[in-house]
Amino acid sequence: MHGEREVKVICYALIIAGLICLAGLLLSGGCGRSGSPAGDNGERAAQQVNRAAELNQQAGAAVKSAAGAVGRAEQHADRAEQLNQSAQAGAADCQKLVEQIRSDNRRAKQIIDELIRGAQAGAAQDAAH
Repeated sequence: MHGEREVKVICYALIIAGLICLAGLLLSGGCGRSGSPAGDNGERAAQQVNRAAELNQQAGAAVKSAAGAVGRAEQHADRAEQLNQSAQAGAADCQKLVEQIRSDNRRAKQIIDELIRGAQAGAAQDAAH
């Protein structure tokens, strides 16, 4: 189960890294295009660096959030597994009790039948005397 968690976190991280790369490409003017005049390059570059830093922070927060969500889901799954095992053990105990009650009922019926036969035999002997 722990392997699945790492795979999910890595997938989230790769998706976020891809989005950051795409945002960086778009912010840089993309594929060699530049819509800014030559004098604005320094200011534009500083804005892009700031924006890239913001995106990096957001990506880091998103990765931490995803890792936390995966961790919580893992804890819930573990707890659900424990509850399921407990329920299965309880069901097995109930099944044993049901079988014991059935066995006791069969034995009680046998005893009652024996008592009835004994009472009938005693009544028949009394009637014969």
